[in-house]
Order: sequence, then C-alpha cells, then structure tokens
Amino acid sequence: MATTTTVRGGVLMWPTTCFWGACGVFTLDMTYNRFERWFSGWVFVSGLLNIANTPWSVCVLDGWCDDHLSTTYRRLYTRLVASTCLVSRAVIVYKACRHLAGFGDQEREYERSWPISGPRRRQFRIYASSVVVGYILLVLPVNLTRLYLLYRFEELGDAKLLLFFFNMYTQNWSMCCMETHFVILCFGVYLKFRAINDELSAVRSDVMVSNRYPMALRSSSTAAAAAAASVLQDPHGRPMEAAVEELRVRHRLTRESVEQLNNMFGGQLALSLITLCVMMLFDIYNEAFRLVSTFSRSKFIFGWILQYLFRFFVIVITAHSTTQEGYKTKVLVTEINNRHLNNSTKYELQLFLKQMNHQSIDITACDCFTLNGHLIASAIAVGTTYLFVLIQFHSEIMQFTEYQKS
Repeated sequence: MATTTTVRGGVLMWPTTCFWGACGVFTLDMTYNRFERWFSGWVFVSGLLNIANTPWSVCVLDGWCDDHLSTTYRRLYTRLVASTCLVSRAVIVYKACRHLAGFGDQEREYERSWPISGPRRRQFRIYASSVVVGYILLVLPVNLTRLYLLYRFEELGDAKLLLFFFNMYTQNWSMCCMETHFVILCFGVYLKFRAINDELSAVRSDVMVSNRYPMALRSSSTAAAAAAASVLQDPHGRPMEAAVEELRVRHRLTRESVEQLNNMFGGQLALSLITLCVMMLFDIYNEAFRLVSTFSRSKFIFGWILQYLFRFFVIVITAHSTTQEGYKTKVLVTEINNRHLNNSTKYELQLFLKQMNHQSIDITACDCFTLNGHLIASAIAVGTTYLFVLIQFHSEIMQFTEYQKS
C-alpha cells in the first residue's frame, strides 16, 4: 500500500526528502535524481584517491603499524571500504537506470487500484523519518567531530590526510543513503502484505462465523448447501470468491515488488552487510591492540560500533519482517481453505496457495544469504570466531617478535 509515490508530502517526510535529494540515486517520487551524477562522480574520484593513499594514511593518524601484519590488514581495511563503496554505488546506479522506471510505474498502478489508508500512510512516514533521522544522528556527529579534531589538534595532520578521511566518510555516507533506499521501500512492501493479511483475517473470521454449525450445513440437501455457501460474503459485501481473487492478484503484485527489490538492491545489500561486519571486526581489533592511545579512535569506537549495529539491524529486521508478513498469508489462506466453502472459492484459494508455493518471498543479498533472523546469529558467531583468530594470531606474532629480539 505505502510507497514513496503517495507519501512524499508532509512535515514527517522532510528529512527523507532532503537526505535523498542530497545523495540519493532517486527521489521520493521514484524519479531519477539529477544531482546524483555529481555526488556519484565525487564518490568515484574519492574512492580512487583513497585506494592510492591507503599505505600511509591510517598508520600516520593512529600512530601504530608495528609489524607487517598490522600494516597489511589496515591497508586491506581502508581499501575494502573504498572499493566496496565504488562497486556498490556503480551497481545501484546501473540497477536504478534499468529497473527504477518499471518499479515506480508498478507501484503507482497498484496504488491507483488500492489506495493507501490514512493510518498506514502515517505509519510509513513515521518509519521513514525515524530511519533517516537515526542514520543522521549516528553517522554525522561522530564523523564531523573527528574531522574537526583532526584539523585542529592532530600534529601530523595535513591537507592530504584530512582529505583522505573526508573521502572515507563521504563514501560511508553514500552507502548509508543507499541503505535507506532499500529499507524504506521494503517497509512499503511490508505494509502491502500487512494490508492483505488484515483483509484475509477478516475473511477468515467471516467464514468461521458462517461455518459455526458445519455438520448441520453438510446434513442438508446438496442444493441448499450450495446456495448457503454461495452467498458467503466478505465484510466489504463482495462474493467470497471475488474477494479472494482480488487478494490473490494483490499478493502476486506484491511478490513481484519483492523480486524487483532483490534485483535492484541485492548486490548493494551484500556489499553493505559484509563491509559492516568487517569494519566492526577490525575496529574492535584496533582498539584491543593499539600501542599508542590517541584521541582519533578511542573516543569514537563506541559511536562507530553503535552505527554499524544500527545499520545492520535495520536492514535485516526490516527485510525479515517483510518476508514473515508475506509468508503469513499462506497460513491464513490455508486456514480459510480448510473451511466449508463453495467450489469457486475453493478454486481461488487453491490457486492462491499454488502461486505462493511457486514464487519465493525471501529477500536475499545477491542470493548469497537470506536476510532473516538467522543471519544475525550467524554474523555474531562468525564475527566472534574470526576475532578470536585475529587475537590468537596477533599474540603469536608478538611472541615471535619478542623471541627474535631476545
């Protein structure tokens, strides 16, 4: 029901409008953002500059690259951020050019046939504004403060070093903006599924009331039973088979929206989630084994970890909730199908089930992994394992270094 094409007005949508207008690939009305080409151009140039300047920048700022291992992995860390942002931005721009117009047209056609309700319009606006404000509050203050302190107090700082970190934060901001593209559109799909399920729940309640005495209905004559079953109507006054057919069509169109989201954002989501996990792992390792205490990281490590966790959970939980709401429809249709109904309604329900069984509703990251609750547990387990591996490897390297010195 809710998409950006019908909720672009109002004070609540102002943060999203400004955010997407500044760095988004498309705007709230699902049209291509003409300013995007300038921001993307700067992202590409800054990414190439950072890849070239990586070997010395991080070591100079943090004051430690004590061995070959630390130098190698810290180069890998910063180059991973720059390369991921370059590829992610290029992929989403290409996908938007190919699929955005079709996706927007389908959403507008859906909304003309089944307009959004007032409460869900407000729910969408509140969610969109909350996500964007959350990103702004968690990302901007930490990054801007660190740049200011670097400019004012870093003894070894110069214009080139300041530009390096400004570029890195610009790339991070670009990925944040593209993540909000996905989660807000995904929440719109969630509201569609929820509206369908609410109507199916009403149909189920109507059928259960009509079937309160199923044995008495079945013991009557065949003609009487058919007549009694054929007059069952949903709360909107339509024949039951017509109501189920309409809901089946709406659910099919919503499943197609999920497929389009996978096509547009699958690659970008995979890169974002992997990069978030790697950055969190490396930041924790940096803080645990730094040899020189400086302001540049120790005061901001908690802010960055909170930022990574927020972004990871918003993406995964929104996608998981949308998928769960889509599969909930199958349960409702099955419950209705198990009741005493006429042949036409039974046919529509069985066709509904058949279509859902042959089309996945899962939201995936480029088919690499499914975005659901299990992914959170897997990320925690894998991250903890690799963190212990890094700690053990670092300890062995330090012991070997001390042994050689002695």
